[in-house]
Amino acid sequence: MSDPSGEHKAPRRGARGLKIALGLSLGLNLLIVGLVVGAVTSIGSGRPMGDDDPRLRSLGLGPFAIALPRDERQAVTDRIDRAALRADRREMGQAMADLRAALLSEPFDRAAAEAALNRSRDAASAAQGQGHRALLDHLETLDATERAALVERLGRALRRMGGRDGGR
Repeated sequence: MSDPSGEHKAPRRGARGLKIALGLSLGLNLLIVGLVVGAVTSIGSGRPMGDDDPRLRSLGLGPFAIALPRDERQAVTDRIDRAALRADRREMGQAMADLRAALLSEPFDRAAAEAALNRSRDAASAAQGQGHRALLDHLETLDATERAALVERLGRALRRMGGRDGGR
């Protein structure tokens, strides 16, 4: 089609790349916000849990979210320092906002993006470390029979998750 004004406008350079970056940024922001809000609001909410507790998975305890009985999952989450966990999740959110800014910068600011990703990784690692400590504190309270029963349930949980990790 022709321009009714009779003027020919040159296509803007980088407009397509900017649209892609904005779309990716929006998707990433929605994912992070959903994860952070869901995790922060679910810990200590008293909501009933199914077989698989996302609160424990978000703390790096994948198969234990399935293998631990409900009361033991609650015992683990009760050991979590909620204020520290919220701080870690806030840091992850801020790091993602900083990553978004780095993605939108022209030219691309690799150093800022790398710093944001490193901060996000460190905060996620701190949250997982807290989950691991809470799990170990709980496991320490179990007697040999309870630990053996947990090992059996853990084996079933790992088989159940086999489709995700190739059965290993």
